Amino acid sequence: MKGEEHIRQYNKTENSDRKWCNLFGGHIMAGHPGLNLIDIYAAILPSVDFQPGVHVNYADTVLPMRDGLPKFRDFPADFGGSGEVMAE
Repeated sequence: MKGEEHIRQYNKTENSDRKWCNLFGGHIMAGHPGLNLIDIYAAILPSVDFQPGVHVNYADTVLPMRDGLPKFRDFPADFGGSGEVMAE
């Protein structure tokens, strides 16, 4: 893959592989191996009309969102989380 040599990875936990571009400093994606899920940051796909549907890991948020979307404490139950929704 072109530019792959610039991708760096940090594992905050065994459940999270965060990747960013060492050349430009931008976040690229976060992998969740246990869930077989990859989060791709919408900002790196400018041609996609991204419409968020939920917030995950909201218990750890540092920037509260008041947007009316469901806010899961961790992950939806379908993804191995508690499925617990937090109040806005």
